[in-house]
Amino acid sequence: MAAKLAIAKKIFEREKNLILSSSSFQKYFSENEEWLKPYAAFCFLRDFFEISDHSQWGRFSHYSREKLEKLVSKDCLHHDIILFHYYVQFHLHVQLSEAAEYARMKGVILKGDLPIGVDRNSVDTWVYPNLFRMNTSTGAPPDYFDKNGQNWGFPTYNWEEMSKDNYAWWRARLTQMGKYFTAYRIDHILGFFRIWELPDHTMTGLIGKFRPSIPLSQV
Repeated sequence: MAAKLAIAKKIFEREKNLILSSSSFQKYFSENEEWLKPYAAFCFLRDFFEISDHSQWGRFSHYSREKLEKLVSKDCLHHDIILFHYYVQFHLHVQLSEAAEYARMKGVILKGDLPIGVDRNSVDTWVYPNLFRMNTSTGAPPDYFDKNGQNWGFPTYNWEEMSKDNYAWWRARLTQMGKYFTAYRIDHILGFFRIWELPDHTMTGLIGKFRPSIPLSQV
């Protein structure tokens, strides 16, 4: 991964003006800036602080639109780093779009994998902490295969909070995937209806309880 990033940065330096001024990039940016700008800022801060745990980012540990706009401003000394993250996401978008279109032309359906959880040290939990129960962890109860149960490590969803804007975060996530995939595989679909919830400090899945999560079925 490090080698790929090093090569990508060299290519970026050579063609950034051409790509970033192109109409195709400008269209992509205008359609995706709502998530792209926070993502680029997150990547910059993660690398700057050398840790993905955003609670350790000092004054940047709490996200705000004002702080974001300053971080991605053209006047910032690190603006080229922000642009690099835009550039990488744009190229990934182009490549996956072309692959998806080629597959469709050949009668092949692409199926995207949609895991139920997100990492607790992710851009989503940084930008939307109110949508997650950050003091909990998701897992599975003890069973025949594992007497200690499982702790998967990611926080459970705050469905009550998500319902206030009619599940906009989920709608945006599914819409984005729909640009590339004809079908989804939802990993642990049962978790949308009830989930094994644990305190975030536990190591196993023993000390947990099922938490109903029915509302998403009403979207």
